Amino acid sequence: MVSIVLILTLAFVLAVPLGVWIYRVIEGKVFWIQKQEDWILKHLNIGDAPMSWKRYLTCVLMVSAISFVVLYILLLIDGYRWDLAFNTAISFVTNTNWQPVDPAFTLSWWVWAFGLVVQMFLSAAVGMSVVFALIRGFTHAQDGTVGNFWKDLTGSILYVLLPINAAAAILLGVYGTPMNLNETTPSALMDPVAVSVEGKILPDAQIENGQVYQDGQIIENARIVDQQLVPGGLMAAVEAAKQSGTNGGGLTAANSASPLENPNGWSNLIENVLVLLIPMALCFSFGCAVRNRKQGIALFLSMAVLFAIGLACCLGAEYSTMNMLGKESRFGIGSSSLWAVSTTAASSGSSNLSMNGLTPLGSLIPMILMQVGEVVFGGVGTGLIGMIGFVILTVFIAGLMVGRTPEFLSKKIEPAEMKNSVILCICAPVCILVGSAIGSLLPPSGLDAGAHGFSQILYAWSSMGANNGSAMSGFMADGMLMNILGGVLMAVARFVPLAGALAIAGSLSAKKQIPASAGTLATDTPLFSLLLVIIVLLIGALSFFPALALGPLAQFFG
Repeated sequence: MVSIVLILTLAFVLAVPLGVWIYRVIEGKVFWIQKQEDWILKHLNIGDAPMSWKRYLTCVLMVSAISFVVLYILLLIDGYRWDLAFNTAISFVTNTNWQPVDPAFTLSWWVWAFGLVVQMFLSAAVGMSVVFALIRGFTHAQDGTVGNFWKDLTGSILYVLLPINAAAAILLGVYGTPMNLNETTPSALMDPVAVSVEGKILPDAQIENGQVYQDGQIIENARIVDQQLVPGGLMAAVEAAKQSGTNGGGLTAANSASPLENPNGWSNLIENVLVLLIPMALCFSFGCAVRNRKQGIALFLSMAVLFAIGLACCLGAEYSTMNMLGKESRFGIGSSSLWAVSTTAASSGSSNLSMNGLTPLGSLIPMILMQVGEVVFGGVGTGLIGMIGFVILTVFIAGLMVGRTPEFLSKKIEPAEMKNSVILCICAPVCILVGSAIGSLLPPSGLDAGAHGFSQILYAWSSMGANNGSAMSGFMADGMLMNILGGVLMAVARFVPLAGALAIAGSLSAKKQIPASAGTLATDTPLFSLLLVIIVLLIGALSFFPALALGPLAQFFG
């Protein structure tokens, strides 16, 4: 429990000044950064004039499309099948980082360096840029602009993500995460292993004088394996980018449960803090940008309450049975449960445990956190975008209760904003439910029997439909259906909400600001935060309760 308190306290303490820094960088409040950005854009022959929301969206889609094509070609050159390359490329471009195969021995380091890691920065920076474009919808008055995408992208990468990643990579390297130029390093096994001609381990075999015996008989053609290949490379740098950008794609199949990616308690603390750091910080950036820090604190408190409820339920479920199944003894139940909640609340998808080993009620919490759209801190930028969508819905509902036209941050909320807010809030649930329905009709091989098998399907499609990337293991994820349909749903779940957010920003920025009156609903109070929490939970419960009843709840009661 001490580690949980330490991780959450450190994430909060660092998030407050980081939030102020992000605001100052993106909004051009730091003079020397502003000059450097202007110099970079001038020499790249890119205009720095404010854009309309449609032009901003065009730039977002163009960068993402080019990123997809380049990464897709790199993966094909490296030997991936076309459908697997399609899924993986979309996965990294959309900040999902779903990995249906073991990346340790299927990808070359040049693909990691020039393909995947580049997308870890770009996808996170795109999300951060769009959330500031949405914020400008509230702060701009009657100009119809939402900022310049290229300036936002440059600032996000050079002055936010790069410094955080450099510091984190150094710390992870100090605490034992590999940082070298070796793809793999041979290492002697403590005990040699006998394998058959087909490569299967012979569990009851004895090895004597270079011969393999089983039941007293010599096994012909059996091989003795006395070395293993240990993955290496720039692992500390990749880990930093994986966690700080809420990417989640690891270099090994075990992800952050691997003793290479996550060697000890200190590296676990650093990585878990990184998962939560920028999503938390953006709440305080929001308060600075709208010139009302109470608004940022109110959003943070709403997310924190939802996070605390999820963490308490997950800890209770795992500790009630002292369930160590699928958990690393280095971290124990507490740190593993915190990571499970953090990675699904913050849209990271990285994991220091096997999600398949959680108790039924323990697995229920990560599913719900993904299914509400990962707005409990959420991905870099996208979590705050989703929560602002819920805020607009809450303001509208509260406005109906008191008989007033809904307003938020001195802007009227009208049909255009409501329609796009609904799109923001229901896009992920629609993608998840469509994928789960088709996945249930055409299930992959290797699923467990009964309710747990359905939970595996529901979790996988929740992960792809919410741009998370984590999964319950134990089934064949590299299938044609999951690769193609999963790739399409990941793209829809990413770009439809971004388009909706930018449409809201464009609509709001063209409106004049309205002075607050005695009848204006206060949106920076604990009462509004509580109402916001209730709306988020209601939409999640109404959308997914029947599916959850067939999966983790049926497994629990059965």
